[in-house]
Amino acid sequence: MLLKDLREQIVIIGNRMAADGLAHTGQGNISAMDPESGLIAITPSAIPYHLRTPEDIVVIDLNRKILEGKWQPTSEIALHLRFYQTRPDVKAVIHTHAPYASVFGIVHEPIPMVLIESATALSGPVPVAPYARPGSEEVAEVTQKAMGESGVACVMANHGLVTVGTNLEQAYGATLAAETSARLVILARAMGGQVKTLDEAECKALHESYLSRYGPKPISR
Repeated sequence: MLLKDLREQIVIIGNRMAADGLAHTGQGNISAMDPESGLIAITPSAIPYHLRTPEDIVVIDLNRKILEGKWQPTSEIALHLRFYQTRPDVKAVIHTHAPYASVFGIVHEPIPMVLIESATALSGPVPVAPYARPGSEEVAEVTQKAMGESGVACVMANHGLVTVGTNLEQAYGATLAAETSARLVILARAMGGQVKTLDEAECKALHESYLSRYGPKPISR
C-alpha cells in the first residue's frame, strides 16, 4: 500500500476531529504529503469518519492524478494542492468546521490571540479569508493568500477553518489552538469582559520558541 503510515495517521486524525466536535459525518478534509516521494494522501468525500480505513484514503500526485484508492478525493482538493504547490514548508493540511472558529468566519473578524498556549502554535491572530465558493480554485487562492507565506491557520468566511503544518500533529495542534482561542474569546465577551490580547511580537517569540524547543526530552544519564 502506498503511503501506508500517512494513510493510517489521517484516519486517526479524522477520528480525533469527530471526537473533538470539529467535524461531523464526513465533513472536513485532511491531507499529508510524503516529503520523499512528493505524493499526497488525502481523504475521500462523504465517507463518515468512523467508517474510514486506511484503504479509503486516496493517494494522488501534485497534478491530481489518482495513484491508489477506490474513491474520488475530497472536493476541496484544489485547496490542499494550493498549499503544497506554494508553501514548501507545508506537509499537512486540515480543514474542519470547528464551530467557535467558524463564528469568526460568520462575522468576518480575525481570531485574536489571548492565550500563551495558542500563540505558541499559531504565532498571531488568525485571519479570515474572503468568501469564495467551496471546492473552487478561487477559495483555494483566497485562503492561501490570506494565510500568507508563513501563517499556519486561516478562517474561511462563512465556512470553516484551515490549518497547515510540517506534519499532521502540528497542523492539528494549530486547529485546536485556533478553536480554543475562538471559544474563550466568545465566552469572555458573553461575560461582558474586555478581551486583552497578547502583543504581536510576543506571539511570534512564543511561536519560535515552541518550534525550536518544544518536545519530549530524554533524561541524560
